[in-house]
Amino acid sequence: MRLQRSALADFGLFAFQCDDIDKLLTRASELVSEAMDVPLVKVLEHLPEQGEMLLRSGVNWEPGVVGHERFGDHEKSPGGYALRADQPVVSPDLDTEDRFEIPDVLRRHGVQSMVNVIIAGERAAFGVLEVDAREQRNFGEDDVAFLRNYANLIAAAIERLRVHDELKRSAREQGVLARELGHRVKNLLGLIQALASQTSTKDRTAEAFREAFMRRLQALSTAESLVFDSGEERADLVALAEEVLAPYRQDDVEKITIEGASLGLPARRARMFGLALHELATNAAKHGALSVAAGRVHLDWQVDDAGGSVTMTWQESDGPEISPPERKGFGTRLLKDVVAHELNGSAELVYEPGGLRYHLTFQRHET
Repeated sequence: MRLQRSALADFGLFAFQCDDIDKLLTRASELVSEAMDVPLVKVLEHLPEQGEMLLRSGVNWEPGVVGHERFGDHEKSPGGYALRADQPVVSPDLDTEDRFEIPDVLRRHGVQSMVNVIIAGERAAFGVLEVDAREQRNFGEDDVAFLRNYANLIAAAIERLRVHDELKRSAREQGVLARELGHRVKNLLGLIQALASQTSTKDRTAEAFREAFMRRLQALSTAESLVFDSGEERADLVALAEEVLAPYRQDDVEKITIEGASLGLPARRARMFGLALHELATNAAKHGALSVAAGRVHLDWQVDDAGGSVTMTWQESDGPEISPPERKGFGTRLLKDVVAHELNGSAELVYEPGGLRYHLTFQRHET
């Protein structure tokens, strides 16, 4: 009991100071191993979208097990059984255990007894804390109570790190949006002038011109609101592209062709995607394919369901001859560096004689 109380105290102090989840979980496993005199301890992270549980951290496992071994989250696996039971599961003798199947990795390590307790979370359980003994062992109520308290402490520490990371991401995103807003304000009059110049006056009365121009201006306003003010949990990629690019397709839908499957993106990722499209369209209207009558833009994206990645290409054609800018302005940095970084992906700007090509690859899910 003294070792267990000491482990709780030591981990509580470590968790308060640690800002890395892998270090946190590794130290948690080490202290549990010492406190319970059990060599094999692991933390299983629940990955509900994959229907799996990843052996995220642990001590005294063979090389290649931690960070790679996966188990099903169904009731036929020890961790999945505990997760679905939503209560500690004690197995004093695995040779007689018939509630679930024993994974090969446990057999290879000579595990004879185990305890699984849930690592809870505010939204959903993070996973399972599992203690594995190489001898038959009757884990008592005090052992289970200790592990439950320890798992709750791990859950609180994970939640603290999650909130901390969200605050950092939010602050970074707000900084990006603030800079983008300043960039937009500086170019607002120029952009409105560009929209006005693209609104044909041929065979139109002043009233007709005003009506067409106001439609474009309203489309621009709608796009801005979607990019900056969306509070939805997810945004559809097709709807986002159509909204953002609407001001540039008012008179001729074929001016910009959009080809890609409907795909729901988390709001943060959708917003950054929209910022990229907005920047590309603005630049094209000022200097690229959208600045001349014959110019065209083709936008498409493909989704790799297996890898979870999205690949987008913006291709301009029949526009004025372009060359790389002498100075890397905020717009270029936004497209190549900021968007790619925020989406945890990669971006490439290619200045071809016939028009700009922008290639963006990123993960559809946040990590």
